[in-house]
Amino acid sequence: MEGFNNDNVSSSINAQLNYGIHNARKINSHIQTGKRVNEAKDDAAAFSVSTKINSELKQKIQRVQNLQNSLSFLQVQDGALTVAGSIVDRISELRTMAEDVTKNSGDIENYSKEFIELQSQLNQIKRQQFNGISLFAHTGSTMSGTG
Repeated sequence: MEGFNNDNVSSSINAQLNYGIHNARKINSHIQTGKRVNEAKDDAAAFSVSTKINSELKQKIQRVQNLQNSLSFLQVQDGALTVAGSIVDRISELRTMAEDVTKNSGDIENYSKEFIELQSQLNQIKRQQFNGISLFAHTGSTMSGTG
């Protein structure tokens, strides 16, 4: 046969073989990932939409995580406030007991010691932190709006 050169035939067969291998790899990657679009060259428009949706999904997942972290912070804060409320109740009780005229100076001194200890506990609660963030301090304007 004239016009056919063994080198040309060999090059053509190699090109077809390489093309077949490339397509097989492409199909295999789609099968492995279960996705129709793995790369932008598969379908640029679909890849763009997919990328945008994935980005939005990641943002929403992070928002949920942020809300869960906020809930944890509030739960710790609520627990600290519950303890602080109990301490304030006990301080009020000690004051009332100390006003009893039938109590001697030893009793009143014991009430005073407990009172000082309870004040110390309140100060510790005031300084508590959650992941390095103060449970009760605030920055900027005050909550009362007075500066």
